[in-house]
Amino acid sequence: MAALLLLVAAKYTFPHRFADFAMLFATNKYLLLQGKESKIFHPFNVLLFAVNVISISLFIYIFYKTFVTSEIPRPKILFIRIATAYGAFVLLKFSFEKILANIISFDKEINYYLFYKLSYRNFITLVLLPVNILFIYVWEPGALAIYICLGIILLINIITLFGIFRKNQQQIMKHSFYFILYLCALEIGPYYILYKLITNR
Repeated sequence: MAALLLLVAAKYTFPHRFADFAMLFATNKYLLLQGKESKIFHPFNVLLFAVNVISISLFIYIFYKTFVTSEIPRPKILFIRIATAYGAFVLLKFSFEKILANIISFDKEINYYLFYKLSYRNFITLVLLPVNILFIYVWEPGALAIYICLGIILLINIITLFGIFRKNQQQIMKHSFYFILYLCALEIGPYYILYKLITNR
C-alpha cells in the first residue's frame, strides 16, 4: 500500500516526468530530458527510490520465506530489517561512488552514470511490484518461480549496464584506468563482500 501511495504521489506531483519515465524501455526521452541535469536527489527520484526499497525488500522477504523458513514469528519486523539493510547498502554504495568520483575529478560522468543506472533500476522495481503483489496475495511461489524472477532481474541489469558502457564507450576508453578501478571497487566488490558475509554466516 505504501509503494502504491508513493507511486500515486509521484504521478500527480510530476505528471510529465512520470509519463516519460513510464516509457523508459520504449524510448530514451526521459534520459535525454532529465539526464542533462542528472539531479539524483530530485523529489521524483526520491519517491521512486522509496518504491525501489519497498519492492526489492518485499522480493527478498518472499525469497527468505521460500528458501529459509515459511514460519516467520514477526514478519513485519523482518521486513523492516530487510528494508533498512537494503536501503543502507544502496545509499552507502552510492556515497562511495560519489566520493570516488570527486577524488578522481570524474563528477560529471559519474553523476550521469548514476542517474542512468538509478532510473533503470527504479523502473525494474516498478515492474517487480505487481509480481510481489501476485506472490503475496494470489499465488505462493515455488523455487522455480523465484529463480526465474532473479534470472530476469539479473539479465535486465546486465543489459542496462552494457547499454551504459556502449553509449559512453569513448569516455570509458579515454579513462580506462578509472573505469576499471570503479568497476572493481564499486560494481563488483560490494556485491562480492555481501555474498561472502551472507554465505559465511
